[in-house]
Amino acid sequence: MSQITPFVADRFHHAAPHYLIGRPAYSPALIRRVAQRVGLDGTQRLLDLGCGPGQLSLAFASWVAGATAIDPEPAMLEAAAQLGAGLAPNIDYRKGSSYDLSPDLGVFHLAVIGRAFHWMDRVDTLARLDQLIAEGGAVALFNTAQLDDPQRPWAAQYRNLLDSYANSDPTRALRRSEQWESHTDVLARSAFSAIERISVIEYRRVSTGQLKARPLSMSSLSRERLGERLDALLAQIDAIVAEHGSEGWLVERIESTVTLATREAG
Repeated sequence: MSQITPFVADRFHHAAPHYLIGRPAYSPALIRRVAQRVGLDGTQRLLDLGCGPGQLSLAFASWVAGATAIDPEPAMLEAAAQLGAGLAPNIDYRKGSSYDLSPDLGVFHLAVIGRAFHWMDRVDTLARLDQLIAEGGAVALFNTAQLDDPQRPWAAQYRNLLDSYANSDPTRALRRSEQWESHTDVLARSAFSAIERISVIEYRRVSTGQLKARPLSMSSLSRERLGERLDALLAQIDAIVAEHGSEGWLVERIESTVTLATREAG
């Protein structure tokens, strides 16, 4: 059975200011491929569930007639509204969670979820989305990952450093346990059982500030959880950049991925 992460409405309250800076952006090439793959033509509606600071709804705004972006954290919604201000007047930002999904929201052609599906009751969420997604529509789970790079050994050193501080977080331990069912397996048991994965790999420059903001954007590495240990973590990141960087900059290999799920034909 699918495990459920306990719902904590303000889990990312302190992470909001650091999220856009620290988390790798989704590749524009991946956004374009998804829009074309699901047939967005400017007439449909999009749902951005667990929208955070709103990168996905903003990225898709020009492909749809309107978008609804939902998140339980007011600080995230404020950041999202600021990001989209003047750029995407067709986005409606709403406070709520997957538990608030209902037919009152209307019909959508595409539901996008970026780095948030594991915080939801995934089975319940997909059942609710089945009532909201139009025939021929899709659910798209987005993620990014920093890949190992033999030419840049600092990347594995950095990732292992973050893991060493984060692995004691109970919710993270749950997701890495044998009891945790993968997103793909949960999707396969849902109405959206036709599954494909698309990825784009890019080399990107990253600054010291971005690398230090990344852990600050994670609930498992928050000041509330780590206390003074967070200062030691940030100092170790400074040391990695000092050893491997050039004037405070490094290059990392980032993979942007989407797991695209639709209903079986017929």
